[in-house]
Amino acid sequence: MQDIDVEQVWLTVLQPSEAATYDDVARIAGIEPLGKAWIEISRSEARALLSGLLHRSLPYQAELMPRHRADWLAGEFIDAFGPYGGRFATNGVDRGWTPATDYVMDRGLVVMSEIGSGIFWVADED
Repeated sequence: MQDIDVEQVWLTVLQPSEAATYDDVARIAGIEPLGKAWIEISRSEARALLSGLLHRSLPYQAELMPRHRADWLAGEFIDAFGPYGGRFATNGVDRGWTPATDYVMDRGLVVMSEIGSGIFWVADED
């Protein structure tokens, strides 16, 4: 997941006691906390978002990896936090977003569950 051809990738997995909020996960990973700007999404939306981030680049929608591999990796990442439940948040949907880095474009996913928490975030320049 870290080897995709983008400017920067953040991938962090934490134990349950290491983070209590989305902002905690962001801080530990090294991106800006978003406070009230986090957008909570469903598990299926989280999987689709993550698969899209792995499949296509943010600025030009260039293919980064085949769709089937992106879908598989997205499922593995999300399922690592348990098969049910969990909470998921991002910094934007569709074309709008709240920046969490100093890069021109960034988007990602934070997962929180009883098993732990994690973040996958990508950033790119124009």
